Formats: sequence, structure tokens, C-alpha cells
Amino acid sequence: MKYVFKRYIEVVKKLSTLLKIKPVGMNRLYCMPFIIAVFIFAGCSRKSAPLASSMQTEGLHHKWKVSKVADGLLTNNIYIDLRDVYHSGASAGCRYFSFTPKFGHNNRMEIANVSAHLSGCADERTDQVLRSSLGEVYSFSLVNNQLQLLAKDGRLMFAAEKATDDENGSIRRKWSIEQMINANSDQLVKVTSFLDLTEPAKGQAGVGCNRFSFSVVADNTYHITIGNVASTEMFCKDAAANESVLFKLLPLVNKYQVTGDRLKLFDKDNVLLVEGKSELK
Repeated sequence: MKYVFKRYIEVVKKLSTLLKIKPVGMNRLYCMPFIIAVFIFAGCSRKSAPLASSMQTEGLHHKWKVSKVADGLLTNNIYIDLRDVYHSGASAGCRYFSFTPKFGHNNRMEIANVSAHLSGCADERTDQVLRSSLGEVYSFSLVNNQLQLLAKDGRLMFAAEKATDDENGSIRRKWSIEQMINANSDQLVKVTSFLDLTEPAKGQAGVGCNRFSFSVVADNTYHITIGNVASTEMFCKDAAANESVLFKLLPLVNKYQVTGDRLKLFDKDNVLLVEGKSELK
């Protein structure tokens, strides 16, 4: 008991220093449980993804339907697709422009390495304006699911909202497993390794041989539970090690994060267990 009280006093002193509270008798100590509780509540009530970049770009990675372009073009068929974290694109109904988005702090954004898939288009001007406008993007603003891409001088280059066929961050997809903790990575990529979460009550997975089945419960606070894990029982020498890893880690999954076409699964301590990628529509 004396040890517990001693540790309590140490915590009180550290929090007093952090909060710039000057200790004045024991009354301060009696008040500290409330302060500690506030800290714990604030930490536990955060409903953010387990890993968020310091540049806060997670919300960008969707398919966007453009509603306004700087040049005043008609925007019926203009889309900007940022779902693939590494290779994005845009289209005005004819040519598809591929590009690499680059991000920085303070909402900085650059659209680099723009290339066009060659094809004849009846309306060349629309494609020309789209390409030149992409090249002028300097920063972004994302408020209430409304995206604005701005030029360096603050001019609005694009205004957009999520497209109707965007997955909207849904975990209910079939994912190719690209990385898995403690797995044989060479074997993982040689075979069809997948995690199928399209039907939560009938989840499936495989890493080359046996098929795993399980149930999934996920909510919009990034919490996920995988239970009732079972597997077929074929013996496959090459896949055995990775199957053992998968069988053990599935019940440990506690949090998830979907960014565009990428999935990450974590345990309760935010240790990354699985990384996956989905095919885009």
C-alpha cells in the first residue's frame, strides 16, 4: 500500500508540473484524482484512427465528383480519383490523366508527373483546362466532406464532393494481404493471400492453402472484433508457417484503418498486424 501511495504522489507531482499547478497542502492531492480522470477520459474518448499522418491527408483519399473548375467548364463528367494513395488520376470524360499526389504540412498539396492516356477527344479544350488546372494545385481544404483544391494565390481550382460510387472508407471489401506481422513475406506474395470482409458474418481469409472463416464486428470508431475463427485442415508445407501466424493474429485484431484503397489492422496496443489493398471500381 505504501508503494502504491508513493507512486500516486509521483504521478501527482508530474501532472502538477505539466499543468503548472503549485502544490498547496494535501488538498491538491485530493483534487488530483479528478484531474487524472479528465486526462484518462480525454484520451479514451478520442475516436480517431490508430495511425493518422501529421499532414492529415486521410480524408482526401476518395473519388471526387467535381462541381466547379476555375475556368468555368461544365463539370458533368469531371472526376478526381485520389483513392490509390500512390497513383491517382482525373478525367473529364475522355482522356484519363495519371499523376502522383505529394503532400506537405499546412495542407500543402502538389500534383506532379501528370501523364495522359492517349486517345482522340472531341472536346480538346476541356482536357487542356483540366490538365493545366491540376498543375496549378498548391493546397487543399477539406471541410464537411467538401474538397477544395487551391492555387498558390488562393484561387479556387476545383470544388468537389464524394462521388456516388466512392467506397466511403468502408471496410466491407475483399483485400489482398500485402504485409503480415511475423510472416514469410516471400511466400505471402507468391500465393493469393486475401482477407474478404464483404459479408461481416461470413468473413474469409487465406494465405495459400487452407480457407479461414470468421465473423467480424466493426463500428465507425475504428474498433473491430474478429471471432469464431475456424479453418479447413489440409496440410500444405509451404503455407503452414503463414497460416499459423494468421490463425493466431485474427483474434488479436482490435482496430482498423481504411485510407483509400489501403487497409491496416492493429491490435489493442496499436501494433500493426496486417496491411491490405483492395481493387478499385
